[in-house]
Amino acid sequence: MKNPERSFPANLPFYYGWIIVATALVTMLVAYGIWWSFSMFYVQILKEFGWSRGETATIFTVGSIVYGFGSLIAGAMVDRFGPRKLFPLACVLITAGCLICWNAKTLWHFYVAYGVFMGLGVICAGFVPMAAVLSNWFVRKRGAALGVALIGNIQPPLLAVPIQQLIAAFGWRNSYAILGAIAFGVIAPLTALLMRSAPKDIGVEPDGLPVQEGPRPALRNTGQRRSRFRIQIVNQKWAQTDWTLGKAVKTRPFWLLCAMMGAMGIGAGMIMHHLVAMALDVGHSAALAAFVFSLAGVCAILGRLGGFFSDRWGREAVFVIMGFFFILSSLALLAMIHSGAAWPLYLYALAYGLGAGLSSPTFGAGAADLFVGRGFGAILGFINISYGIGQGAGAWASGAIFDKTGSYALALMATVPLFAAMCFLFWLAGPGKIRKMVRISSPHRGED
Repeated sequence: MKNPERSFPANLPFYYGWIIVATALVTMLVAYGIWWSFSMFYVQILKEFGWSRGETATIFTVGSIVYGFGSLIAGAMVDRFGPRKLFPLACVLITAGCLICWNAKTLWHFYVAYGVFMGLGVICAGFVPMAAVLSNWFVRKRGAALGVALIGNIQPPLLAVPIQQLIAAFGWRNSYAILGAIAFGVIAPLTALLMRSAPKDIGVEPDGLPVQEGPRPALRNTGQRRSRFRIQIVNQKWAQTDWTLGKAVKTRPFWLLCAMMGAMGIGAGMIMHHLVAMALDVGHSAALAAFVFSLAGVCAILGRLGGFFSDRWGREAVFVIMGFFFILSSLALLAMIHSGAAWPLYLYALAYGLGAGLSSPTFGAGAADLFVGRGFGAILGFINISYGIGQGAGAWASGAIFDKTGSYALALMATVPLFAAMCFLFWLAGPGKIRKMVRISSPHRGED
């Protein structure tokens, strides 16, 4: 008797890995849509409670720190229990966090909502476990698959306009309750029904090839017929290692990636959670700020779909392009603050959207090139701790700088060297020194 867990996915006319990609995209769109909507609620919370910007921004700081440390938990849990158990649990945590915000009366209520519940819930349905699962399903098209799936964790800015309208129509408290109900109705059933841990669960290898005896899929060419590229192993000893967290922490590239993610997190935190407030301070409307937030999401789609470029040009080269866009976005916001004009906001949306779109698929694929193995989820989770801490510190620092100086200018200037350092550190980590994609003359031929 056939196992239904295997027969349905394996008999589809296309590779089931793309169902995993689509499920990951929708799940992260909902989870991160709620997470990144904090900048919409931030202004409303300031108005109701009268707290300082730095004090109010610590709500997201606490959440980001828990998000960061929760990355290790999420990575280890997806390695051990699989996505079909982890993601519905994440959904419950997110919904609980929204309901606490709905009834929040004091600052510590928000700390519990964003820290204990939303921070942990979003990362458990977010980048780290999704990247770990997708890296099992794809090798040759890893950058492209991550690029499409991770539209979900950068696309939530598209939801800024409807969330702003939701807040205007129902108030910020009821809007939290509505978002919690949406999370519960989408994430739990979708992931429980469609998610699978790895292609072996349905009887195929990564990229949809039939199961066969031989080397581990990640260590050989899994290119399908007519492909013009194959994976070249540059460092055989490194690539043949079955990486665990204990092994990874003893290497230089691991700590370089941690430092790189810390720099990225600080820079992103200084900008993202204060964008609406920046626009309002110079006289722009909340509607324009929400539109720009959404426009950045549209541009991020192009960046995410550009993830396949890292499969061709190399992770390091694409990462430097990403860093350029981030720096340009900071300079655009500085121009807006000094001139009061609206056009720099559109430049910001284009630059930040493209940069943020390229970031996760390029980093995720690069980290997998270095450390793919049975412990990759835990490894990626540990590295992502740096991002969460950095993002929280950046959100607080930007608010504190405003409280001291009355302007975000100094905070924006500080992001430029941070984004430059981010690129340099990723280049030093060097995923291309382990694996890279090379053009071949006979695409149907053998192995590395």
